[in-house]
Amino acid sequence: MNRRQLLASAAALPLAARSFALKPANSNEPSPATGQPILDRYQLTLDRVLHGSQPAYTSEFLMDDLRGAPGRRFTNFSGDLSGRWIGALASSSVAFGERFDVLHHFLAAAIKLQHPEGYFGKSFDATNPGDDDMALLWGNGRLLVGLLEYHALSPDPQILAAARNLGNFLLRLAPQFNSQQMSDAFNAAHFASSYICWTQQTEGLAALYAATRDMRYRDLCASIATRIQRRPGDHVHGYLCSVRGILDLYFATKDRAWLGRTVAAWNDVSSSGDLLITGGVPEAWSPKKKRTEGCAECDWLRLNLALHRATGESRYIDAAENVLFNDFSMNQFSSGDFGHAILDEFGAPESVQVRAWWCCTLHGLRAFADIERHAFRIEEAEIFYDLPVDASLHTGSISVASQSFLATDRTTRIRVHRASMPHALNIRKPAWAESVTLRRNGRPYPGLRLDVRAGDEIEAIFNMSLRITSADEVLAVRGRSALHYGPWLLGASTAAQPEYFNELYAQNILISGSAREASPAPARFTVPVAATTASVIPAEFPGQNIQVDLRAVAEQTAFEPAKWITSFVAHPG
Repeated sequence: MNRRQLLASAAALPLAARSFALKPANSNEPSPATGQPILDRYQLTLDRVLHGSQPAYTSEFLMDDLRGAPGRRFTNFSGDLSGRWIGALASSSVAFGERFDVLHHFLAAAIKLQHPEGYFGKSFDATNPGDDDMALLWGNGRLLVGLLEYHALSPDPQILAAARNLGNFLLRLAPQFNSQQMSDAFNAAHFASSYICWTQQTEGLAALYAATRDMRYRDLCASIATRIQRRPGDHVHGYLCSVRGILDLYFATKDRAWLGRTVAAWNDVSSSGDLLITGGVPEAWSPKKKRTEGCAECDWLRLNLALHRATGESRYIDAAENVLFNDFSMNQFSSGDFGHAILDEFGAPESVQVRAWWCCTLHGLRAFADIERHAFRIEEAEIFYDLPVDASLHTGSISVASQSFLATDRTTRIRVHRASMPHALNIRKPAWAESVTLRRNGRPYPGLRLDVRAGDEIEAIFNMSLRITSADEVLAVRGRSALHYGPWLLGASTAAQPEYFNELYAQNILISGSAREASPAPARFTVPVAATTASVIPAEFPGQNIQVDLRAVAEQTAFEPAKWITSFVAHPG
């Protein structure tokens, strides 16, 4: 039974007036769970990847990526597109119980394009490498990850042999590439073809070591890990892939030195001044911070989820949740693509403008598997529900599934389908919730930890309210405020209120004491509980107050790209 079937099977069971059943992905009717229905968002991007166009991810299109055939954008990053596509579908299969026959057929043909030297693509000059060679190295690194994610889904000696051949290619390059000379030669000015093309090999090498236990891959991964630097103006996605590889090395070896190095990198990013008001990160580190990138946002989300798994520390799940409900969701286009958002004069995402089908769309699809994997966790007989989203957990002793109605009635519902032994379920109280109260089988239950058995239905009610906080730490200027309702960042958009955005709109003064609940009609990806309206003193004609409609930035997915303002000059009034 896959994830969608599991939720549908629960629909026959009474649970207040709601049902766990989901509408088909191609339904024109709004989903009953709006705002943050992870399965709906996952399905939107999955449908884009499998059936979308402009461009369509056909087998021949993906083969051209492996051949390095000219004609499309970023052909020189051979393996990047195909590797991400393989990894996204393979990881979705593992997490959601999907089956993609096209994946198996493609791989059988793809591995035949591997050069005897071990790499994929048009050509590689190891003697005198240039930007195109570094680009190929980047793409082959993404492909190595994808091959191993497929091997985790469906162990295949031929796929593993191809991965090993690619790993051996990296071993032969190591004496030359794992050097200060190469790091200096491909400095941050090279950006996407900078030295991060080499350091991001940590992710694939850690996975290759975990699959083979060949110490050569472990040792090369460890050696590269010591060379990783966060350089001003460099590529954020490449750096965070490199850091995630260090954490993967920790999971593969249990050597806490690698965990410590990952935590140090996290601390550095967190104090860098480059975190955004939406919880995400930019495409380039300062001083080149001008827009976001879906890939980097997904990396920051996935890194925080994995660090929480490794340490249990709340700061990581808090950060992951902030990215998920805001930056990640805002970045998902109505087409299902992910891409780039331009930053405004204050350094906040202003409008999503570029559907980056060559990387971000696929990296976005890949992130959903990690969300599913980390929403629940289990330690012996203790189950922890860490993210208030749609998710499931299946082990030999228990099967549970949740669905979130957080955006419509502030609740999530959890159904215990099977339990062969007693388990304790722990519901996390997020930092943004004033309190969390439980109902078990329709009756109030004290506390956030309860013993569960098959057939139990648990409802968690997350009590939340509007919060107005200083945005000084995440903006390029001081004196502006951010508004949140629960986990959602609020903003004004041209989609809801185009007339607000006149020439001096950024200088308008929001009267915070006037903020009150609004009532928009529920629709797909809207967040009715967070809708707020407030009085504003317009900078252009301060004698006549106006009203501003504030909505969750996550609602961007519901419509075509709009302009947003997410920071305000606030006055209590």
